[in-house]
Amino acid sequence: MRRHLAGLAVTTACCLGGCATNEPTLTIPFTLTAAGNVSIRAVLNGRDQLDLMFHTAVDSVSLTEAAIAKLMTFTSDGSIVVNSWGGSNQARHSSGNSLRIGALEWHDLELTESEHSGPGTDGKFGPNLFAGRVLELDFDAGELRLHTRLPPYATSWQRIELLQDHSSMRVEGELSVGALRARTGFLLHTGYAGNALLDEQFVHDHGLDSELVAAGDTELRDSYGNPVRTRRVRLRGLQFGSIAFADVPAAIFDGKLGAQRTSVLGAGMLTRMNLIFDAERRYLYARPNRRAAAPW
Repeated sequence: MRRHLAGLAVTTACCLGGCATNEPTLTIPFTLTAAGNVSIRAVLNGRDQLDLMFHTAVDSVSLTEAAIAKLMTFTSDGSIVVNSWGGSNQARHSSGNSLRIGALEWHDLELTESEHSGPGTDGKFGPNLFAGRVLELDFDAGELRLHTRLPPYATSWQRIELLQDHSSMRVEGELSVGALRARTGFLLHTGYAGNALLDEQFVHDHGLDSELVAAGDTELRDSYGNPVRTRRVRLRGLQFGSIAFADVPAAIFDGKLGAQRTSVLGAGMLTRMNLIFDAERRYLYARPNRRAAAPW
């Protein structure tokens, strides 16, 4: 079956040798990089080995310009317009590719070029490749697991409703700033190395600016090199259901990104919990892991 995601045609996955409704759990090992990104080994077109970042906020497969320069099997068939945090960009495009990750292989896959990915990775892909499967990220074991049904142990974890917005997944969280508390939706974004990025309009509307302790400015770069300015702050607390974290370093979108209407939950926070996404992407099940109490 072909799905059209973000303007790209993507085929759904099948196990090598055929799919079965009673197939066992599939386990894919990953490396957690120094930047907190999930890096997974993949093979492109049966020949090129890649390290791809698993990115919860994308629905396409992209490769960096540096990685493409080393590949034997990438053939561009033109360019397309892609959108990123910093604006629209033209990117090289390639169709008719195959990609293998563990025991899964996709065919007739479309790829785009990006300037950046997580440090040490050659590109990125999103959870849409695992559509219809329960997806588990075990940061203690360094394993991504794909289940045909929700594992029984998930029922003892914190269940959090997923708020769908096109291909993106969000959760509602409550933050504490001084004596103030406010709730907002957070985009799950494993590609962002920080803990949380706050929507500037949300901060203004809830009167949080006067309570936030500033810690300086910084400049990020999106996938296509566009600058994204942020203000660094510190939150007294950040909570999701019964899972709570204290004294959390965070940031606020700034500059022209003041028009950004999305708060972001990044890898610095997400990797402190083991995560299970149900097959329909309606609920996230979370449990603090061994990294939960580590220094920020």
